[in-house]
Amino acid sequence: MKRILKLSIITTILAFAVSCDGMLNTEPTVAVSSDQIITTASGMDAVLTSAYDRLRSESLYRYWIPAGPEVLADNSELHPINSGRFSSQAENAFGSHFTSGVWSTAYRLINEANIIIQGAGATQTSQSHRDRLMGEAHFLRGLAYHELLRVYSYEPNHPLINEWNQGVIIRTTPTLGLSDADLRPRSSVIEGYEQAERDFLAAIPLLQNNDQGNVYFADEAAAHAGLARLYLYWERWEDALNHAQQAISTAKGSLTDFSEHENIFDVLPNPESIFELSFDNTHGSSGSLNAVTNPPPGWFDALPSGELLALYEEDDLRNNLFRVHTDDYPFIIKYSGTVGQNTDHIPVFRVAEMILIQAEAHYELNNEAAAIEALELLRSHRGLSAYENAPSGVALFEEIYDERRRELAFEGHRWFDLKRRGMDVPKPQVNLNPAVPFDDVRILAPLSSTQVENNPNLDQNPGY
Repeated sequence: MKRILKLSIITTILAFAVSCDGMLNTEPTVAVSSDQIITTASGMDAVLTSAYDRLRSESLYRYWIPAGPEVLADNSELHPINSGRFSSQAENAFGSHFTSGVWSTAYRLINEANIIIQGAGATQTSQSHRDRLMGEAHFLRGLAYHELLRVYSYEPNHPLINEWNQGVIIRTTPTLGLSDADLRPRSSVIEGYEQAERDFLAAIPLLQNNDQGNVYFADEAAAHAGLARLYLYWERWEDALNHAQQAISTAKGSLTDFSEHENIFDVLPNPESIFELSFDNTHGSSGSLNAVTNPPPGWFDALPSGELLALYEEDDLRNNLFRVHTDDYPFIIKYSGTVGQNTDHIPVFRVAEMILIQAEAHYELNNEAAAIEALELLRSHRGLSAYENAPSGVALFEEIYDERRRELAFEGHRWFDLKRRGMDVPKPQVNLNPAVPFDDVRILAPLSSTQVENNPNLDQNPGY
């Protein structure tokens, strides 16, 4: 992934800057034909690498997608002395949500994926290389669309879906210049989910035995994992179960015993990773997960909440993922600068998440024994014994959600887990902030006013 530094010229050539209305302003600043990019293998590889690099943006996985859902909900509280970057999110202030960069960065990625998907057939290279280019691009586009839908829209089965069914703008062809640009409305939520589904499904056969050989690039398992998560949000339980199992069976990583690896996040790559974003020292900055979760010289912004820490049993080896600073405030060490200063690799999909998807799907399919078996498989790798009295009914559902909090803390799930089920969002009691009701306008992120003003076909989310 160090090739990213070599891409400044190709990025300048493309100059695909997403404007505030979700469409693309695209007058190339260097007179190089897009045909020259599409027909050369190196040109298409450069576009693909640029698309991966979008995921590394601060607005996406560098820190907002993993940390934002913890602060917006009850997994994180702020240190009294902090940078201020999460202050309004911690209070769920009106209009404060994920950064508006989620929208613009995701659409830059989508446009680059569109370039590859439409143009790979003309690329002068082997068929296996064309297939891999298209497979990785379909995966990245599917992931980008699901991130947009998670932030800006309700889920297909949300209690309020009949009142507000707008998803996001769907674009499946590249915008290469102003003549290609148009002002589109948002599609429906279902149309957005169906687009992400098509992308992940298209990626699977293209990437079967045809990947780059490591978890830093999309492969068949990553596409199955993307589908498993998508179907979980869609509440298509059989499909979620099926693709979670296929993700596990084809993954390069595997469930790891914490008695053998105290901190799997300090191992490169993470031994449980299905798809992981690699960062190098060029990505290290104050805008990183290391900086926002660690003590000085980090910003020490987002701390684990007392409610989160109270969920861990005494013998749970995941307790080793937390430390107490000299000022007596706790912090998580999933992002401890393993690569370099302020720099860590970021797992996007892990085997443990797939096991938890299986547990929830089994529960919803009225197979409690299988749900408990999945939970106990995970627990056995975290230093815990089988349940003495296994939970059942609502208690089992609550245990699955508690286990998701324990296992996936600061990996970008808590807010979305509550939102997708139409649940009120509790807040840490330390600051006495009230819960956010499931039907509050603050559940959905607002589109920036500039986006809406520049595109008369683009509707703002309710209440903004």
